Amino acid sequence: MTTINDDSGHNQRAQLLLEDRRLELSRAAEERHRPVAVRVYVSPITSRAALHWVNAEGDDSPNLWEPVPLDGTHTHALRDEVLIHAGAVLAQRGFNYARGAYWQPASGKQGTARPATAEVAVVATRAYLDLQTRRFGPAPELPEVPGVTFKSTQRGQWSATAPDGRTFLLTWTPHLNGDRWTVWGGDQHSDLIRPATTSMHKALFVLRHPSHARS
Repeated sequence: MTTINDDSGHNQRAQLLLEDRRLELSRAAEERHRPVAVRVYVSPITSRAALHWVNAEGDDSPNLWEPVPLDGTHTHALRDEVLIHAGAVLAQRGFNYARGAYWQPASGKQGTARPATAEVAVVATRAYLDLQTRRFGPAPELPEVPGVTFKSTQRGQWSATAPDGRTFLLTWTPHLNGDRWTVWGGDQHSDLIRPATTSMHKALFVLRHPSHARS
């Protein structure tokens, strides 16, 4: 590990405790608001549809889970095209239908032929749960890179000094379909040197060989 930290031991421990507490609270909030069902509402006026996320208390979670507009115009919430769009959104966000669950009118009345609102129970996928572990767990450790020194500036960000003396900023952000590694350079690290990649080693290659950098 080549990370260098100039803070005193006391300040470093205090910062780690604050960061751990922040992550603990954030993880608790995610678990509390995590959807257990979704509803699709079709406006009888505009014929536009939107998917709403429902937490365990039966409420929308607008702070963490904003409604998602669904393409097209529709006559009611149980039309196949509406539910296909809704299913695609679920997959993109890391959710799936709960075992044995199926779309039904939100009122629960099976005789409702053209409901404005339909709902179904959902569960988080393994990929989603793994993402939360990365979001709120320890940040990745960087391997040794010959000639490059790193200094952690904040969670998921490292100042990197390359062999030629130039300084870059390496950032890591967790994503459902592969975490992103990006290298920034230039004045105030505002220039994109290595666009986001899901490979840590591709980003580190640029730092070891700055001639491959754009600036």
